Amino acid sequence: MPPTTNSLISKWNDLSTQEWFPRVFPFAVFMAFVMLESAFTSHVYLIYIAKGITVGLILLYFRNRYSEISWNISLKDISLAVILGITVFILWINLTWDFAVIGSPRANNPYSMLGKGILYPAIFFRILGASVVVPVMEEIFWRSFVIRWTDDKNFLSIPVGTFSLQSFFITVLLFGSEHNLWLAGIVAGILYNLLLYYKKSISLCIIAHGVTNFILGIYVLYSGKWMFW
Repeated sequence: MPPTTNSLISKWNDLSTQEWFPRVFPFAVFMAFVMLESAFTSHVYLIYIAKGITVGLILLYFRNRYSEISWNISLKDISLAVILGITVFILWINLTWDFAVIGSPRANNPYSMLGKGILYPAIFFRILGASVVVPVMEEIFWRSFVIRWTDDKNFLSIPVGTFSLQSFFITVLLFGSEHNLWLAGIVAGILYNLLLYYKKSISLCIIAHGVTNFILGIYVLYSGKWMFW
């Protein structure tokens, strides 16, 4: 017998009250869209628009649950995050040796895949999603949830930025495996983790990650190296 609307709402309410759920659910939805992109390659940009909007709305819905995010940070710390984000970008576009790439990255050139009516909105949402939605979603998942949950299932009992070898290696390796450029992903994970340990701030990790992805997006548009998208 199919579940009723009331039972689904009850199940949602039960899940959404769990502390892990707002940190895991956006990432799970994001990865579901990634699988759709792999299955329907000719519609990858339209799926990306839907992915960015959907995940962004989920993050907004749960925004009051992310107690680890605080924007009360100094200009000096923001500058540090920006410099680290630029550093990750430079490393990312250079760590492209054959052994450091999983599979064959798709060259999703929007100029050849999209008509004029959707081209610029698609590029806008691609950059917006990569530089805003993805950093928030991934930093909440990897460097707020996973890195602490690895050490203690009651992850909120562990202060943000607490170091352990186990959580460090697990998050870095998993973060790297999430990307086609696995070595670049590992290096990025190491640097974002180091920023987390040094400044104890998820917000600064979000800024650094956002800077990396934004500059990468501009670089791809300028250079035409679509493998990075």
